[in-house]
Amino acid sequence: MTVKKFLIKEGRLRPTWRVVCYTAVLVLGSIAIQIPIVIFLVMAISLGIMDESTLIGLDSSLPLMVISALANLVLIFPLTYLFRRFLDGDTLVNLGFHKRPGWLKQILRGLLLGALLIGLVFVVEWGAGWIEVQGFAWQARSPILILGNLLASFTMMTLVAVYEELSFRGYILQNLNADWSAIVAVVASSVLFGLFHGLNPNITWLALFNIFLAGILLSVCYFITKELWLPIAFHFSWNFVQGPILAFPVSGLGLGGLLLTETGGNPSITGGAFGPEAGLIGTAALSLGLLILLVARGRTK
Repeated sequence: MTVKKFLIKEGRLRPTWRVVCYTAVLVLGSIAIQIPIVIFLVMAISLGIMDESTLIGLDSSLPLMVISALANLVLIFPLTYLFRRFLDGDTLVNLGFHKRPGWLKQILRGLLLGALLIGLVFVVEWGAGWIEVQGFAWQARSPILILGNLLASFTMMTLVAVYEELSFRGYILQNLNADWSAIVAVVASSVLFGLFHGLNPNITWLALFNIFLAGILLSVCYFITKELWLPIAFHFSWNFVQGPILAFPVSGLGLGGLLLTETGGNPSITGGAFGPEAGLIGTAALSLGLLILLVARGRTK
């Protein structure tokens, strides 16, 4: 293979090299986004506006997470547009945002599947005695505060679902699929998806594997429909029901929820401080989701 064929395909930079460039810019951009937040926090401590204990509490605060998610969306949308426009010669819509007949049904199915799977996780843990429900949020906090947290969580998780699916099941998966087989594209994009969560609090090897498995599930969501509506809806629903509703940690972040719970059990099964995605019960739920999708696809065919 000549150098030209190694780098160029059909008159453009090969899709794999586009993904390499896209991922590099994505990483650098994500780091750059965090710099102003870090500078603000350091200045706040130096000026005595907050102390280090307050800073630790801010690590998982909703306002900072909403700001960070919004900043990532502001980065990723123009970044993906520019790569699509000038390197792919295509549009954002063709990544999977067509409003063809049935697109609303895809969203509904994604919402239902995500809620069903994480709901089953809760029922199993509760039935096994690993979760004790001690009450409801409105017994300990004001309804206004609860509503504010729900709205902030809804906003943050919508933004995260959109920009992560746009990046990983949109640009990365589809460009790799244009250069390799679907299996290679799914595995490679899912590995990157897992690695991008590698710095989350309380991360474990099983958590990384389960996030990789979630990447495969979300990739199947895309290939079944050739649109991003289903994976975006599933991604959002799993996270939103998991944290703000059922009070599980979400990928290592404790957000609180409508339930007041106390968790126990073996962390290798329940996921411990990272949440169900770091436990074998999360592995089982994601595997069940894959099975449901594949069976549904088979029946459709």
